[in-house]
Amino acid sequence: MVIHFVRHGESLANEQNLFAGRQDTPLTELGLRQARQAGDRVAALGIRHDEVHVSPLDRARRTADVIVDRIGGRPELVVSDALVERDFGVFTAQNKSLVKKSIGFRAYTEYFHSSTGCPPGGESWRLLHDRIRRYYEQVLLPRSRAGKNILVVAHKYVVEVFAVVVAGLAEEDYHDLKVPNARPVSEADLRRIAHNSAKTSAVHDFGEIVEIRLPVLVAGGAVLGAAAQLALHVPVPPAVFTTALVALLGVSTFFGMLRLHSGVLRGYGPSIRKALPLTGLRVGVGLAIAWFFAGEPASALGLFLLLPPALLTPALSLLWGGDYFASVRQTVTASLVLPVVVLAAAWFPHRLPGLGTAAAGYLAVLGGAMVLPAIAAQALRRGNPIRAGQLSTNWTWVGGAALIPLAAVATFALTPADGVHPADLLPAVAIVLATQLALRTIAVAYLRKRDLPAGEARDLFITQCTPNIFLWFTFAGALGHGGALLAPVAAFGFFAAMPADEFVFVRRHRKLLRAAMARSVPPIATPARA
Repeated sequence: MVIHFVRHGESLANEQNLFAGRQDTPLTELGLRQARQAGDRVAALGIRHDEVHVSPLDRARRTADVIVDRIGGRPELVVSDALVERDFGVFTAQNKSLVKKSIGFRAYTEYFHSSTGCPPGGESWRLLHDRIRRYYEQVLLPRSRAGKNILVVAHKYVVEVFAVVVAGLAEEDYHDLKVPNARPVSEADLRRIAHNSAKTSAVHDFGEIVEIRLPVLVAGGAVLGAAAQLALHVPVPPAVFTTALVALLGVSTFFGMLRLHSGVLRGYGPSIRKALPLTGLRVGVGLAIAWFFAGEPASALGLFLLLPPALLTPALSLLWGGDYFASVRQTVTASLVLPVVVLAAAWFPHRLPGLGTAAAGYLAVLGGAMVLPAIAAQALRRGNPIRAGQLSTNWTWVGGAALIPLAAVATFALTPADGVHPADLLPAVAIVLATQLALRTIAVAYLRKRDLPAGEARDLFITQCTPNIFLWFTFAGALGHGGALLAPVAAFGFFAAMPADEFVFVRRHRKLLRAAMARSVPPIATPARA
């Protein structure tokens, strides 16, 4: 008889990029649809399952309930503590990306994906392996050999260790298997996944390193782009620049929007009201500058202040321990309204020279790099939720990696091909530095006056200090020589601000994490009982 294994559907902790461990966390809207799709896939096998073995945690129980509803019949439900998720100790409820950035790739791999590893205060890999091996050999195998078809609904690390046990893999050969949410797998599938892990681990490790070092890599791309232009003196036609911008930004947007679901936007009012004073101040100052200096290079600063948050701000929220939902609500709402304000400011009271060409590029970036990828991502979420979850969880680093060549392309294309005299750059550098500093100073001062949850406060800082500069690039050519000089400096300032902001967040988190690790207690073995 057969045994099938399913990791639970996407949970709220998965969506917010948190280590859940043994904490209860409900399924998301995508997680419920993944569970239904998993049930349909199990039903399509044409196998009557006699028993469903499930972890006691809510996300696994709910997934199992949905699957049973889809497959019909009355399988016996066996709830076992032996199938509970690994205890992550001090890392429980922590942001995954901040943990990786705080302790580094090697320590992260040792704690989570090494047969000798143990999260401080948590369950060691060997203890986890022992309880899963015993459950497989003492509970599942005897019942399967007695003629029962069994479905196991559990968690990422539980299913991965089942794969190691079923495949007979040596403990030291274990790698992170990246088992996706809600995809039903047989014992034969687990053997294949385990034996192929050595081939895929290099790619996954590369993705982890990209995630950990992303802001620095993006800033490095910006430096290389500007340096290459200064050395090669190759002008980039606006159409070529726009095409490259749309393609690379579209990849980033697609992966970022895979996590977004319409339910997040419900109840957006409180999030918008919290951001409204800062956004209103910025828009008011931006309109005043754009109109007072209409047609002059200084108007570029006004248009810059009118920009909505970059669509990568929710991804930055996930990387830097934000609330995520507040970031999504503020970014989506502003992205629906402020692009129209930018176009209006460029048209009235004085029409910006070359506005037709600039507006065409602006709309191309808005539609091709933002709207269409977002629609494609949402279509995949609805059409194949398991695949969408796998991409957003295991391959979202691809969207981040697209920012590296994007930064290089932007600074290469925007840096004047005929070279730049250092004296000419000083006003632009002063304006960009002053603007970046002002945005951050005002945001911090505002947040100190408001009693906001830490995650929401971080999201508000990110959305206010990370404008969608990719839209603004399309106006650079219409702003004369001064605007053309301002564009590459602003681009470099935008990309350089990312590692600077991250440094502050990671340093703060590392300090708290080290204190928690110092207070951690040795792990306690978990009994394996049916």
